[in-house]
Parts: sequence; structure tokens; C-alpha cells
Amino acid sequence: MKNKNKFAVIVGILLILSLILAACGGGGTDGNADDTGNTGNTGDTGDTGEKAPVALRFLKIADDLEAQAFAEMVEAFQKSEGGKWSYVSIEYDAKPFAELFPAIERAVATDSDIDLIQADGPDVKHFAYNGVLYDLTEYFTDEELAQWAPQSIDEGSFNGRFYGPPEVQSCQLLFFNKDMLDAAGIDYSDPSGWTYGDDGTGLSNWQKLTLDEDGDGTPEVFGLETSGPWDYYYHIPSRSNGVPGDPTYEGIGEDGISFVGYFDTPEAVEAYQFMQDMVYEYKTMSAERVTHQMLSGLAATTVSQDMTIGTQRAQFPDFNLGGMEPPYFKTPLCQTGSWHYGIAANTDHFEEALAFVKFASSDEGAQFIWKYKNQLPANVGLYNTIDEFSDPENPRSLMADFFLKYGAPRIETPAYTEYNALFTEFWLSLMAGEEDVAGLATEYAELMEAAAAKYEGWQDQ
Repeated sequence: MKNKNKFAVIVGILLILSLILAACGGGGTDGNADDTGNTGNTGDTGDTGEKAPVALRFLKIADDLEAQAFAEMVEAFQKSEGGKWSYVSIEYDAKPFAELFPAIERAVATDSDIDLIQADGPDVKHFAYNGVLYDLTEYFTDEELAQWAPQSIDEGSFNGRFYGPPEVQSCQLLFFNKDMLDAAGIDYSDPSGWTYGDDGTGLSNWQKLTLDEDGDGTPEVFGLETSGPWDYYYHIPSRSNGVPGDPTYEGIGEDGISFVGYFDTPEAVEAYQFMQDMVYEYKTMSAERVTHQMLSGLAATTVSQDMTIGTQRAQFPDFNLGGMEPPYFKTPLCQTGSWHYGIAANTDHFEEALAFVKFASSDEGAQFIWKYKNQLPANVGLYNTIDEFSDPENPRSLMADFFLKYGAPRIETPAYTEYNALFTEFWLSLMAGEEDVAGLATEYAELMEAAAAKYEGWQDQ
């Protein structure tokens, strides 16, 4: 294996940014819609007699479901507090995922006219370190912070300072085709997660669910859907092969920049090897990602966020969907984190931006996101009022309980963007059949560590 040069890292960054929209909470249309334009200015802003109109420029992901949510949310914001903010409107600069994060850093670096920023949870630390986000610590009370799950506070913070309240949250379940499990004689009355590994309960079940009816060696139906490079986020094979506090589970050193001895532990390598064996030895997974593979009838199960439920309802209404806790090796775990609101460090309209961010991230504002995106809210009080999260027969109830009990933020480092890009390269090589899995893991642990070295001392800032 050859060491990757800077060009490979850049290519990796571009690749991961183009692939991970769905894992970070993209809408049911995979974020392909363009919602640019001043749709936030929903009507007459009114005559305050004192305030000139203010249009906040919001740099965010292009997502048609969010566009609908924000149209109603901004109208409600303008009417809130007796119309105090009626003079404020929102102008959206919506980007495809591959363009969003570079656009954010470029806009702030060039002192562009930008006020609001949408950032993926793990990248909040990256943006905070680079001075992109306004420090909001002094502007949120303990009572306001208590609106959200502890994971959201961690993901929106950097070195003990708070930079970004959450828009939504994420967790994963093993969703499945009830009809296929019934036909295979698999009992799913117990929602406990199946286990990974050569002798795990998952493998035996996925083997029963894999169908190669014509005997050509290529299954018509795979037991488990392949999620592409986002498998590390959904399937989390390596972290779940450790226990909280050990290097495998943590995935990174306490310094936030060490990967050797964490990403490539023997337990992590065992997990990577098993996922590769699922493709080449057991043939229960495809080597390539197929969009909606399970919902299309080409796989029996998938590990995914709860947006699968919305997709199923909207596009596959006759699909008999079930859910159970996600599979794991030793420790049950779902990796958390999704979109956060941030205020650009160079905004000229901080008062208005802060008022909007507080409203948008409140229970009232979050209701609009839930209405259209139908994704796990970050607001604990909100999902406690939604019937789907209290109905024991609904997979969302299982997900909410699992999130609170086992949800853990993705690895916390200011080098998350670099890590993500390199993991994609690693996973693609793994799925391509690289024979030296241990060597591959060590190579990429070293590359991750080299890419993160520039952040040395970040915890002292």
C-alpha cells in the first residue's frame, strides 16, 4: 500500500462531502432540491417605527423539506413576542452538501455578508477552532440548554464553550422487511440488537435472509443493506467492539488528534475484517451501495436513521417495515449528531441572528422541522409530546429510548473533516477487497494523525 499524497486527501474530502448528506439528516429527497431565495420573507414585516428591515443571510444545505419548514418557522418567528422581530427576514444561500462547508469557511474568511450557518454536529468544533462561529456561551441559560439532550450540548460545544444549538438529532436502528423475516422464520418480537461477528446472531440471520435463487453466486436479495462509506456511522462496527473508555470504543485519543492505537486496535481490525467478510466470504452484503436497497426489496435489513420511516411512508407505502435496536459486537451504541445552528463570527446583525437561532432551536421552532423532516428532534420536551415516540409499537419509541441510553457523539476532534475524508478512502479500499486489513487500518490511522497534527494544542485555546 502506498502512502496517500495531498491530492488523495483532497479527493477524499470532496468524495465524503458528496456522499454523506443522508447520514447527516438530509431531507427525504436526499437534499437535491434548491431552496435558494428569500422564502423566509413570508409577508409584511410591519412598521416598527424604529427598526429598519434586516435580512439575515443563512448559508445552509439545499433541502426542499427544510425549505418548507423554514417558510412556516420564519413566519412564526416574525409574529413572536408581539411582532418584535417582524422587521427580520431570512435570505437563504442553499448549497449542495459537497459545496456547503467550503462555502462557509470561504464566506467568513473573506468577510462575506453572512449571518447564519448550518453545521453538522461533529464539524462544530472544526468551525469553532477556525473562528468561523460566534461564541454563544453567555447567551444561553442553563434552562435553555436543558431543552436538548446532553449529546447535543456536547456536539455544539468546543473546549467548554457553546457555539451551536441543535436543529435535529440522529440515532440508528436495524430496520427490516417484516415479510422477509417472517418467510425466513426469524422471530423479531425481542427488539434487542443482533450481534456482529462470525458467531454472532446477526450473521446467522443475515445468511437466512440472503437469497441466491438462480445459484449464480450473486444474491438477488442481500441480508444487510450496504450504506456506502457511511457504514462507519451507521454500522459502527469498530467502536461497538470496545467498551466505554477503552481505545477501541473511544476511537481517538483524549488529545483529540491521536488515531494510532485507537482506529487500528486489534478489536477494530476484527470489526473491519468482519464487515469485509460479509461481502466476500459470506456474501450477505453487496460491495456496492444501492439507494433504498431494502425498501426496494433488494435487501432484507438496513441500519439507518429514523428518516427511513418517512421515506417508506412517502415512497414505499405498502412496505411492511419493522425496527429493532442496531447490531453491535460488545457494546450497544448509536452514533449521534446532526445539524446545528450557528451564527457567523463576522455577522453585522448579531441581535437579530441570536433571536432567530433561539426561536428556531426552541420547542416551538423545532416543531416545524419535525413537521416536514420527520427526524428525531434534539428537543427532549418535544419528542415527549409526539405520539410516535411514546407508542411502544412504533420504531421511533425504541429509537428515542435507545438514543437516551446508548447514544454517543461521533468522535470529537477539530480534525473531523479530515478524518471523515480519510475514512471514506479507507472504507472504499476495505470494500474493494484489500487483503491486509490490519495494515490498511494502521496506514490510515497514521494518515489521520498526520492530518490532525496541525490542531495540536487546540484544547489549550
